[in-house]
Amino acid sequence: MILDTSFVLDLWDEKPEAVAKARQVDARDEPIYLPTPVLFELWEGVSRSARPREEAAKIREFAAGHDLLPFGDADAREAGLLAGRLARSGRMMGTVDVQIAGVAKAREQTLLATDRRFRELSKEIRIEPYP
Repeated sequence: MILDTSFVLDLWDEKPEAVAKARQVDARDEPIYLPTPVLFELWEGVSRSARPREEAAKIREFAAGHDLLPFGDADAREAGLLAGRLARSGRMMGTVDVQIAGVAKAREQTLLATDRRFRELSKEIRIEPYP
């Protein structure tokens, strides 16, 4: 299971739906991964934060507790092909989001995501919707 940025942020905000979903996923005892494009988005948020030191510490602690999936060659290939197919069909997706989708596709992992744009990719990648 790959976590999307929006889920991580909701979990940090202790939103009841996110906490319940995290417990549900933990109960299944399946591996949970954090792709490096998600880390990019989290670190980007640090620069906008009123409390950058606290936010940076939160990211370091969270990342240390998860297996990281570095964005590699196969991920880039799948993300690029996916972005091209989306563009050809008149749909667009942010670069980082399409990279996250590429990681999920290349590694045949389910993506836990709240963003409905990811849900529109259900024919391309496995999505576990949240909430």
